[in-house]
Amino acid sequence: MTLPSTVIAIVLLVVGLVVATLDLQSQNRVYWTGASVTGTVQGGIIFYRVQGQQYTLDDPVTQPNGAKVAVFYDHQDPSVALSNRPVRWIEGGAVLFWFVAAVALLIGAALHRTRDARRRRLDPRRQIQW
Repeated sequence: MTLPSTVIAIVLLVVGLVVATLDLQSQNRVYWTGASVTGTVQGGIIFYRVQGQQYTLDDPVTQPNGAKVAVFYDHQDPSVALSNRPVRWIEGGAVLFWFVAAVALLIGAALHRTRDARRRRLDPRRQIQW
């Protein structure tokens, strides 16, 4: 017999895998699979170098000239890049949420079953009367 908590945990894991797959297929995958360099902001454009070659990236957040910014780029095509933004952590949390929820549900269900079994063993009405 499959317990409802196990079924729900499996559903959460599947949703997590779908969300992770979609995230890895988007351009934002460079946050997790790419490399990082430091770029410099000049006039709303971020200039960064990869293996001696200079690249540019529009600055989505207006920052002062000369500001240092982390730039994540694709190993195979360094022109595909994103600057470090809070969305990186929001996306990571959205992906991780499903897996953490599934594990927490399984742990909670196991603790609940253990507590119920202990209560049944200690219940005086369940003991044999002589």
